[in-house]
Order: sequence, then C-alpha cells, then structure tokens
Amino acid sequence: MFTVRELKALATRLDAVAFERQLGPFVLVERPFKKERPSGSLDVNPKATRPLKSGRPQKGVLDFDDLWVATLPPLREEDEFIIGRTADCDVMLDEGTVSKHHACIRWKRKRAELEDLGSRNGTLLNGARLRPGTALSLKDNDALDFGGVRVLFLEVSTLRKRMRPGGE
Repeated sequence: MFTVRELKALATRLDAVAFERQLGPFVLVERPFKKERPSGSLDVNPKATRPLKSGRPQKGVLDFDDLWVATLPPLREEDEFIIGRTADCDVMLDEGTVSKHHACIRWKRKRAELEDLGSRNGTLLNGARLRPGTALSLKDNDALDFGGVRVLFLEVSTLRKRMRPGGE
C-alpha cells in the first residue's frame, strides 16, 4: 500500500500510461472520517459516516497526503482479489468489524464487480447493503463499506487527475 503523498511523487515522474501500468486499472482509497466532538477533538468513527452522493466526486478526499491507497499489480483479463482481516487476503483491513474473508472484487473484461462473501457486518455499495453471493458492478468513485471501514473505488486515471494541483 502507498500513501497519497507517495503516489503524487510517482505521478509527477510517470506519464499516464506508465502510471496505470505501474498501479493497475483501479485503486481503493481510504475515506477520511471526521466528526467533531463537543470538546473540539476529532472522533474517528466509521459507523457515523454517510454514503457518498453518487455521480459527484468528493472534493478534498485526496487532500490528505497520509491516506493509504491499496493498489494491485495490473490485472489480467479476468482476475479477482479478496478483501478481509487475515494475512492471506489480497487487501488486509486490520479492523474488528471486517470479516476474515469479507468481500471479493472481480475484474472481468475491464469491469469490476463487488461481492460480499457472507461477512458478519456486511458490505455496502454507496450505502446499499449487498446480498451475500450477489455481485454488483462497480463504477468510478463508488463508496465501499467493509464492516466499519470505508474506501473509495477509483479508476487510476481519476486518481491521477485528482492528485494534480488544482484537482479535477
């Protein structure tokens, strides 16, 4: 996994094609969770977040240079990876609300699908709970919740554009 800061440096050195060749077709970007407490301190509480408004890119999400970005090697024509809490998962989320093998993202002919693998706390796609065993198509800027962890599904081309000065 990289931080946004590390990927910004990489994006300045590589052209768009080389950047995508390095990262793969899509990434999962940590979604910042901020809620003000009465004391003024910040509370990190993923369960208190709301789904992103679909179709509208979230401004400011990539302004946090220390957010993590899960990248995978460039995917074959058909490939899949598992998201979960254990070390044998392709993307490991070390959070108690994430199941050992929580969800799967399948890459089929340049399209991604998300499937819940029967997780205890569920998988949400833009706020809607997935039925275990049913795969749904993902699109750029979708919000994914794995238990209490929220990430954004971004195409690498969108990530690169949003990391540039001035964004989008």
